[in-house]
Amino acid sequence: MAVRLCSANYPLYAVTLLDDAHILVAGGGGKARTGVENAMEIFELQREGKKCVATSIHKHSTDPRAVMSLAAKSDGKGHLVAAGMDGKCQLFRITRSKETPDEGEQDADKEASRVNQAGKRGKKTGEREGGKRGRRKRGKKTKSAENEANLRKRKGSTGHKVERSTEVTDQTSSDYKVESLACVDTDFHKEDPFQKVVRFSRDGDIIATGGADGHVRVWKVPKLEKKLDIKAHLDEIDDLDISPSGNKIVSVSRDYHAYVWKVESGKREAELHWDREVPEKSYRIKAVRFGTSQEKKSTVQLYTMHIPARRERKPLPCYLTKWDAMKFVPVKTRSTGTELLSSLTVSDDGVFLGVGTGSGDTMIYVSWSLQKAHRVSEAHGIFVTGLSFLKNNAVTAELTSGAETALVSVSADHHVNLTPMRPRHMISTWFAIIGFLVLLVIVMVYLGQQGLI
Repeated sequence: MAVRLCSANYPLYAVTLLDDAHILVAGGGGKARTGVENAMEIFELQREGKKCVATSIHKHSTDPRAVMSLAAKSDGKGHLVAAGMDGKCQLFRITRSKETPDEGEQDADKEASRVNQAGKRGKKTGEREGGKRGRRKRGKKTKSAENEANLRKRKGSTGHKVERSTEVTDQTSSDYKVESLACVDTDFHKEDPFQKVVRFSRDGDIIATGGADGHVRVWKVPKLEKKLDIKAHLDEIDDLDISPSGNKIVSVSRDYHAYVWKVESGKREAELHWDREVPEKSYRIKAVRFGTSQEKKSTVQLYTMHIPARRERKPLPCYLTKWDAMKFVPVKTRSTGTELLSSLTVSDDGVFLGVGTGSGDTMIYVSWSLQKAHRVSEAHGIFVTGLSFLKNNAVTAELTSGAETALVSVSADHHVNLTPMRPRHMISTWFAIIGFLVLLVIVMVYLGQQGLI
């Protein structure tokens, strides 16, 4: 089952990992005057007894716009965060105002200082201080699931072209500072400008954006100077990703096409042709991600998520496909069932794929074989909007009681959940023990029938 890490008091649309024990989530109610706030929020992961929980330690208001796409990259000074709001992309830098000798350990002096500072401000210490910080009270839902689903469809946009400047409010804390570095218009759809996706290159030098107007745009970090503007598709771009080397971008669209672009020239290098005997335009690629091999960092794979173009009375299956990232030909395809897929991510070590569905399920697949390793049905009440794996290291193992991997998921249902997966050898051991016990019972019954015992 999924672990409920925490809840926000606004619908969530994006999540990304900042470091071993900190995640950043974002969302909101958009421009509609519903009383639902728009924000980015940092949560700290901690062990509370036998469970992993998340405590809010900093919230940054993005009113009047909801954050609908999100990407983060460490730059040595802190974390660069690119946030998509309507037809704009805003670049932030998040820094710690007080450095710790070891972020993986609790510092007693620092905790005591926090208690004293909070006491001076008159805050309740039960929410922020102590050896383990208390959990926030869960926010109540302020919109029905149906209204939130409608909001997700157009991501909080009102259909009016937004102004070029974006005002933000920083709710400061003693630990974190959020600084706005740049803000640019990244989508120019005539009726409804809407940036659907933003991705950093591995080196953090550029970001790529895509959205409602079908253009792939590449921007230099940190000033967001435009490097490329490619009229890539005839319809909305659903997703894109930058290759680990930073020289290629793959974009997928509702126009049923998926293209590979050269970053230096902006020229099209290839098109992804899904080699399946299916009627034309019966499927489209919903999401795309590059992944690198854990053993050989030079070995790059490409993964795509395929969904039916239309929902039939008898639901069609969805698929995952692994591609050769040099020749851009499909290598392996696996059906995921008839549940409509909504989101895709790849673990940092390239071992696992994380998948979310429209009904709120979360699934973990082995990347090389596309074999399903773990599934949690209805982890969320409605569709999964964002996914991010925790890093595969000792900190994660401690937080998750030794899980082989752990997938963080968010949804418009306001919840942040964790899907941990037990080590596969442990699962095999349990099956072996159960099988042995079943066999022993059968033997005993047989011997009893023969009068031998």
